[in-house]
Amino acid sequence: MNDKVEADESNVIKGKHWLIVIIILFVAGYIVYTRLHDFAKSRKEQKQWTAKDRDLAIVKCIEATGESGTKYPELTRDYCECSYDKILAKLTKSEFLEISKKPTKERTKILSPILQDCLIVYQNAVQQSEK
Repeated sequence: MNDKVEADESNVIKGKHWLIVIIILFVAGYIVYTRLHDFAKSRKEQKQWTAKDRDLAIVKCIEATGESGTKYPELTRDYCECSYDKILAKLTKSEFLEISKKPTKERTKILSPILQDCLIVYQNAVQQSEK
C-alpha cells in the first residue's frame, strides 16, 4: 500500500512538471511574440514619413533650386513645402525612396503629375514678383 501511495505521489509530481513546462513554453512564446511584434512595429515606423523627413526634404529642395531659392526664398520654401506635402500624401516612404533611385528622366516622369499644381503656383508667383 505504501508503494501505491508513493506511486500516486510520483504521478502527481510528474503531472506538475508537465504543467510547469507548459507554463514556461507559454511564457516563452509570449515573450517571443512580443519581441517580434515590437520589432515589426519599429520596422514599420521606419517606413513611415516623419516630420524630420519632411524638414530635411524641404531643405534639400530649397538647395536644389539654386538661384531661384536665393532670389525668391519665401516662394521657393512654399513650393518645396507644397511639393513634399503632395509627395507625403501620395507616396509611402518606401515608394519615394525607390523612385529616388531612378534616373532623373524617369523620376521626373513619375513625380511631375504629383507636383504639377505646386509648380504652376510657384511659376505664377515668381512671374508676379518680377512685374
